Amino acid sequence: MPEISVIVPVYNAEPFLRCCVDSILNQTFSDLEVILVDDGSPDGCGAICDEYALRDSRVRVIHQDNQGQAAARNHALTQSEGTWICFVDSDDLIHPQTVELLYHAAVDSGADISMCPMLEAEQLPSDFLQPRDGTYQAVRVNETMLVQMFDAGDYPSWVACAKLIRREIVDTHLFCPGRVYEDNEAVCHWVCAAKTLARVPDELYFYRTNPNSTTQSGYSPRRMDYLWALEQIIRFYTEIGYFQLRQRFCDLYAEAAAGFYFRALSDWDRPDIARQIKKTVRKLFGKEKIPLTKPQFELLLDAMHPKLIRLYWPLEGAVRTLREKGLGEMLRKAAEQLGKGDGT
Repeated sequence: MPEISVIVPVYNAEPFLRCCVDSILNQTFSDLEVILVDDGSPDGCGAICDEYALRDSRVRVIHQDNQGQAAARNHALTQSEGTWICFVDSDDLIHPQTVELLYHAAVDSGADISMCPMLEAEQLPSDFLQPRDGTYQAVRVNETMLVQMFDAGDYPSWVACAKLIRREIVDTHLFCPGRVYEDNEAVCHWVCAAKTLARVPDELYFYRTNPNSTTQSGYSPRRMDYLWALEQIIRFYTEIGYFQLRQRFCDLYAEAAAGFYFRALSDWDRPDIARQIKKTVRKLFGKEKIPLTKPQFELLLDAMHPKLIRLYWPLEGAVRTLREKGLGEMLRKAAEQLGKGDGT
């Protein structure tokens, strides 16, 4: 059986698929299998996948009706044989040493997950394929470390790609079918289950940015899954008592909810979407009693209740004056305002 299974969900990626698969087959670590999942792709991806399966015995192809990336990855997991799992998207590619360096970092350190930074760009830089030295740092998973990673903008820590994960860890929490941003939700579970991470500093994964992608284009119901993923992450960190980290994701949620709410009304003409956002916000921070910071509360109030925010600011100012300077100062300011009102 192969040591590593590389899983590639394939959909509408014909211009990039060959580069992606070639980068996997040309790895310096060869004890691997490549599972290509043709997720009902409408272009020529299915035929390209079959071509590679005929050419290299390490390649296996699954053809299925379009069910989305999460279902494609889950299906591949049931067919894979490797002790370790690596996910690569079909429009991306990896450095020739990616699998080798991530594997040795994980095995040598005893970590259940190894990871590397992503290089995000529209075009592959000319120096991307230069040899790397294979250094790594092993870190124990705890809330302080995860907060530091979050504050440092370590985005790959919450995505499935740019990682090598022990199979048992992946099996603890599979992807949610029918969702996008589903890896953000799954990976937070994997990282906490791993206990130890090995971090390779080199950018070994090339993430091809696409300004015409679903997340960059106009309204799509799939975009709203970002809020769903953040809700699930917030609930998970609440369950395990990682409250500082939960607060970081509440910041993301408040910003995203306010932004989506505004766009639903102003850009998309979808008041039904705005109502649904307001409902989910009330459920998360009301019924489920997830605490809001003052800036989060003000951001959401400003976006969703513009009439109330005009009442809120004078009241908030009065409370602040009372707290900072006492009742006398608040009454003096009130008298000044009354004086302005009657012309004196």
